[in-house]
Amino acid sequence: MLSSIGLATRTVNLEMYIFSRGTLGEDFREALVHAAERGVKVRVLLDALGSGGVDEGFWRTLTRAGGEVRWFHRFHSALALVRDHRKLLTCDGRVAFVFGWNISAEYDGDGVETGWRDCGVVLEGEAGRVLDRLFDEQFEGAERRQPWSARLRRRSGQQIAECGDRVQLLPVTPGRGTSNLTESILSDLDMAMRRGGEVVLVTPYFLPTPILRRAMRRTVSGGRAELTVILPELNDVGLARLASQRLYTGLLGAGIRIREYQPKVLHAKVLLFPHAVYVGSSNLDPRSLHLNFELMVRLTGERVLEQARADVADLKARSRVVDRLGWRRSRGWVQRLREQWAYWVLYRMDPWVTSRAAGPVRG
Repeated sequence: MLSSIGLATRTVNLEMYIFSRGTLGEDFREALVHAAERGVKVRVLLDALGSGGVDEGFWRTLTRAGGEVRWFHRFHSALALVRDHRKLLTCDGRVAFVFGWNISAEYDGDGVETGWRDCGVVLEGEAGRVLDRLFDEQFEGAERRQPWSARLRRRSGQQIAECGDRVQLLPVTPGRGTSNLTESILSDLDMAMRRGGEVVLVTPYFLPTPILRRAMRRTVSGGRAELTVILPELNDVGLARLASQRLYTGLLGAGIRIREYQPKVLHAKVLLFPHAVYVGSSNLDPRSLHLNFELMVRLTGERVLEQARADVADLKARSRVVDRLGWRRSRGWVQRLREQWAYWVLYRMDPWVTSRAAGPVRG
């Protein structure tokens, strides 16, 4: 990413949920400043809640060099928690990065020895130009107030963008009903059920909607397809892990396999099907599926699928299998009550109290 910023000649657009002070943040700021000084049009869009740890003064050298920094939905009310959770970098409309990590010290590492485990993709050609347009739309509307009722409104502006035969861009907007992402996942689960093969869902925050849970159970019901969910054992949001565990018994009973990644915090969002893979910013939880602005990429083609399978195989090798019988025996009534409470808070009451119960910064 830093190299691409350094090679840019016309435009650099960076959209982040969390941008933190520290060595990594300063490296990116320096690269952006140098680009602006070369005459490159540099624009930075930061979520006002996720990136609240950096103030206007941090960006003064960039704005003095001609760059522009905007904040998405400055945080005015505990009821207005619509966030820009997308992570995107485009350079010259030629190369684009779509990913799950944030620019913060926690993400500086390989996710095995140091730092958190994450994933992203580099796109070139038509996808870069389309992502530039998506950034333009978000940048122009960044300071527009997002009402607390956004979750209840009908979705708009979330059309799937086809970029050639093998790349689909799936922007997700807040609103009620199923998103383009959910509809696409449902379609791919159905295809896996009919054709067979293995589906692997990797996500740090796992509270899928009932329609997704039903589809997951249906996928394995015929016996032709397998489905594995890989979740973090080390979770930066303890309440989210408890809430996810409330679902384990039902999923394991349906024949769905669950693994927990061991070495470090798992923050990757990867949905691997026999015929396609998704990578990007969206978790499988109510906030990402209904309230945040998110961005996922769906990729096909044997080369990228081979890379995804290798990455997922490594995740599996470093993950502990959750045994169905052992899991049931380990759950006392106090633990089950804690899991039920966490699920109620995060699934039923989010977004109104999640920021207070679980901490406002979730990546």
